[in-house]
Amino acid sequence: MTRLFLMIFLLMEITIYAQRNPSFSQKMYDKTEHFLIKDSLPNRKKQYIIHGLTGGVYLGVGAYLAGAWYSQQDLDKFHFFDDSHEWQQLDKAGHMFGGYCATKWMIDAYRWTGMPRKKAILLGGGVGMLAMSSIEVFDGFGKQWGASWSDIGANALGVSLAMTNQLLWNEYRVQRKYSYIPSIYTRSDSVAKYGNLLGTNIPEWILKDYNGQVNWLSFRVHSFLPEGNFKDYYPRWLNLAVGYGGNGMIGRYCQNGEVPGANCDPQSVINDREYRQYYLALDIDVSNVKTKSKTLNSVLSMINMFRIPLPTLQMDRFGVRGVIR
Repeated sequence: MTRLFLMIFLLMEITIYAQRNPSFSQKMYDKTEHFLIKDSLPNRKKQYIIHGLTGGVYLGVGAYLAGAWYSQQDLDKFHFFDDSHEWQQLDKAGHMFGGYCATKWMIDAYRWTGMPRKKAILLGGGVGMLAMSSIEVFDGFGKQWGASWSDIGANALGVSLAMTNQLLWNEYRVQRKYSYIPSIYTRSDSVAKYGNLLGTNIPEWILKDYNGQVNWLSFRVHSFLPEGNFKDYYPRWLNLAVGYGGNGMIGRYCQNGEVPGANCDPQSVINDREYRQYYLALDIDVSNVKTKSKTLNSVLSMINMFRIPLPTLQMDRFGVRGVIR
């Protein structure tokens, strides 16, 4: 933990030195990357590229989900069901995260083409909501589940967060991030005891193992500070983050009129087993670590959706303690 704090301190010192000495920053790449620079005027070629890629990815993912997942499930006529009480709402946080990321990527992509700001924001939000809502349409035909109004609401909340950032500040001052560390329920003995509802491999665990997930709101402190000496020296990349997670979630929820028994647990048992967790920590905003490479800057902006593990305060029903999350 001491080494992690030392790393943050060194990054702060390097940032301050670089601000005082512009020559310190060396050019890492030549200017052949001009294609990645955002256009100030609409660029039809780039817009066609984004429209084509977006449509191709949308159709490709839809076809994959239909063939690899939904075709293997028991299907029924389209219907809704209420799952708002399940998984301590960690699945809703995941839907919000998906809506935020899809919208952010689309807004950034459209603005890269030189599209006017408000048009890019509205179009990006529309595409983000369409992408997330399409999943709900698929879910609506599942016999064991269905489309969920709470999922749709969470999608809309994530989409709105990305759009609001751009409309109010023309930047992402309040960011949605995600982190994951495998929980005890991914161990072989836990799978043997509780089943594979939470997945059997890393990609499935990342999506299904809510016990190891933390969903974050990361605040770009530098942008909120008033003008002055403190803001001049405060690192642009050092954010403050609050997180939400949970533990004890292994499913066994009653659905569709089930009576607690072999297939599901009484609510009292679920309440004893499941609990919420809250987090407070510093966060590194890698999208604000600028380099001379447009390619590297784009990569950093993309991976900023994932939080770098750092010393964190964790609060739950067992008290407050320091962890690495």
